[in-house]
Amino acid sequence: MIGNTLEAKPILEDLAERIGSRQASKFDLEITSETGSTNDDAIEAGTRGAREGTVILAERQTAGRGRRGDAWISPPGVNLLFSLLLRPEAPPERWTRLPHLAGIAVCRAVESEFPELPPIKLKWPNDVFLADRKVAGILVESRFLPDASPAVVLGIGLNVNLQTAQLPEEVRVLATTLRDQVGRLVDRNRLMAAFLAEWATLYPAELDSDFAHCREDLRQRAWLVGRTLTVVQGEREILGTAIDLGPEGELILESPTTGDRETIVSADRVHW
Repeated sequence: MIGNTLEAKPILEDLAERIGSRQASKFDLEITSETGSTNDDAIEAGTRGAREGTVILAERQTAGRGRRGDAWISPPGVNLLFSLLLRPEAPPERWTRLPHLAGIAVCRAVESEFPELPPIKLKWPNDVFLADRKVAGILVESRFLPDASPAVVLGIGLNVNLQTAQLPEEVRVLATTLRDQVGRLVDRNRLMAAFLAEWATLYPAELDSDFAHCREDLRQRAWLVGRTLTVVQGEREILGTAIDLGPEGELILESPTTGDRETIVSADRVHW
């Protein structure tokens, strides 16, 4: 069945055709049938000295998670579940760009493979939306290793050949899949190569840039802009209308009562 088995060789061969063998050689792919969490595996690989560009893919995760520890539900063998190990040389304050860059890379990869789809949107700060439903989630975790070197892990879960009927009933109204949207099975190896190709154009270049080009892309894809939201930060709740994104991709809210504006760098939850 097309795309039914993830394989490193066809992914890397496809990637080399897209960006050249020299750029493709910067990625090392490890594929496992089952693991707890690819993010945990990537962090462990970093402590063992794995190089930047190491990618851990799993057909099934038993302890996959999203932001704030939410479970990521995925049957085996249908989606893309992977984590990318990064060792950024840019200062840590620039690392807040990483989930935005990952979101852009997912959007561009899907659009390049399926131009017939409606525009892909980004729901700040870490979700990818297609047809007003979540199709992918992004989780970035960072730490400094015992040798003081940085390890940043970029985790992505992308609903590919899953059918929404396979999801719990309460999730079906919130999520979608590429298979449901395009009406056919998707070659996951090809889609993975497309993502890595897009990522290679963005990282590390956009950590050292003024971020202007990517910020405009984020604005064009900003699913929340124009919506009235409640942003939860710990015990604090902030009500406002999302009106724009800031220089580093921050969410800018305007109070419906006072008109005051607040820049939101991070949030536990965003309700609309």
